Amino acid sequence: NTAQMRQSQDAATSAALKYLDLSPDKVKVTLKLADVGGPSAGLLFTLGIIDKLDGDGHGGDLTGGRTVAGTGTIDEAGNVGAVGGVGLKTQAARRDGATVFLVPRAECADARGDLPKGLRLVPVTTLKSAVDSLRALETGKGPVPAC
Repeated sequence: NTAQMRQSQDAATSAALKYLDLSPDKVKVTLKLADVGGPSAGLLFTLGIIDKLDGDGHGGDLTGGRTVAGTGTIDEAGNVGAVGGVGLKTQAARRDGATVFLVPRAECADARGDLPKGLRLVPVTTLKSAVDSLRALETGKGPVPAC
């Protein structure tokens, strides 16, 4: 679990820096986490890094003020992979106030199974699709996919 977590953080950092076209020689990223294990937070790690480092006029707020949750592994190329326990994760996310949940597209059926009322599922396959969907939600411009 610890090794998977470290690998997830490394992949998240690489994917975020590639997405932002930043050199790892010029930017140092340190993640400080508590009570998180395994690789399933990779997508959210990546989005958090982008949110902190992005200087392209989006105000550093990919969430648009919403409480956004999600799950998914990430590789260095920015591909989002499936994880386990999606149904339980959506329940916990809604309990904690989330209104949007990013889910690997391949797990839409599992996520819809016990979907709590008031939680919008947004399927993603890549880091770019996740960022594009979040920005579309924030601005109201462009399509936002649904499961």
